[in-house]
Amino acid sequence: MRIRDVKRADVPQIARLYYETVRRVNARDYSSEQIQAWAPRIYPDAFWQRRFRRYRVFVAEEADTVIGFVELTTNGDIDCLYVHHAHQHQGVGAALMARAERQARRQHNPRLRADVSTTAQPFFRRMGFSVVRRQVRIYRGRPFNLAVMEKRLPGTGRAPAEA
Repeated sequence: MRIRDVKRADVPQIARLYYETVRRVNARDYSSEQIQAWAPRIYPDAFWQRRFRRYRVFVAEEADTVIGFVELTTNGDIDCLYVHHAHQHQGVGAALMARAERQARRQHNPRLRADVSTTAQPFFRRMGFSVVRRQVRIYRGRPFNLAVMEKRLPGTGRAPAEA
């Protein structure tokens, strides 16, 4: 497995991976109505290309196949972290998280933060995140229980400006 920056050619695989992961993995914790709201279809490449402009995106690749991806903002927020349903519990998510954390440290972010699904909360806890608060977010008319989770990155705060 290799972790690398996203390429434009990865987008069709990412679109399918996202859709299938929500439908096969997250479906155990959410209703069919919530899953339909979350991933109603495989989003077109243009959707992902626009979306990725806002993030630093890393992919996990094995044998020229994308098996996971993570999106990181410049302020240390993780938006998406998805691992292909056939590659769950094989260290893919941990490798992606480690890469995102290294990038966040390079950016001098004092913490990583994510709005985490019920399905992903155990993984984020294993990665050192703690629940800051619980919230319900309405998405396409359906309520979703999420946990806002953070991981402090000691020694990474921005240096104070000199006077």
